[in-house]
Amino acid sequence: MIDTTSADRRGTRAVAFDPMRRAIARTVTESAAIPSFTVTATADVDALLSLREEFNQELTPTGQRLSVNAFLVRAVALALADHPEINASYSDEGRGQVLLHDRINIGVAVDAPSGLMIPVLHDVDHDSVTEISRRTRDLAARAKERKLQLSDLSDGTFTISNLGMFGVGHFTALIIPPQGAVLAVGAVTEHVALVDGAAVARRLLRYTLTADHRIIDGALAAKFLATLTGILERPDRLRRP
Repeated sequence: MIDTTSADRRGTRAVAFDPMRRAIARTVTESAAIPSFTVTATADVDALLSLREEFNQELTPTGQRLSVNAFLVRAVALALADHPEINASYSDEGRGQVLLHDRINIGVAVDAPSGLMIPVLHDVDHDSVTEISRRTRDLAARAKERKLQLSDLSDGTFTISNLGMFGVGHFTALIIPPQGAVLAVGAVTEHVALVDGAAVARRLLRYTLTADHRIIDGALAAKFLATLTGILERPDRLRRP
């Protein structure tokens, strides 16, 4: 029998939650209660990375460089505009209902001193890739400096969590209530593919949608990811604001 009265021999020390960590704990606990499912897709991003390099060459005099994430946010905004049922929330009012959001406000998960924070790019579907990059850098910097306002964290309709910069190839993310879905994005990886019988190197990006099954079904999730994949593989739409 285990002696539960003996002293803790793990060298344990208690660290009290700060307000932000308490808020994170509440959010993930609420998220765990959402009946959800995941769907994964992969895009060949050779054309996207070439477009990014083209943009970065044009921006050389300014010293600004665009990340893959800026293009991804723009692509997701376009895909949400094509599939507004994904840009939605569940409500238990009455006998249950879907809340469709006219505004596309994408939260971008960032690592901050107090833990994971998700500042929101409001009305991001109206922004160019360059503007998305500028706004994201500003929000991330203020998150690290603990200078975000409540308005910076409010009214998100969809979230992107990108761990690719940490070398993570694939993962799933928790939905941020009351949103209906979240996209988890891994790293760009190189693979060998057969094209016209010849082996060629391809750069692939893998991403997983976690969706609230009360308002989003599998077919809708698959259609959304198919649209997103099409935008990433043929990224001409990302050139325009």
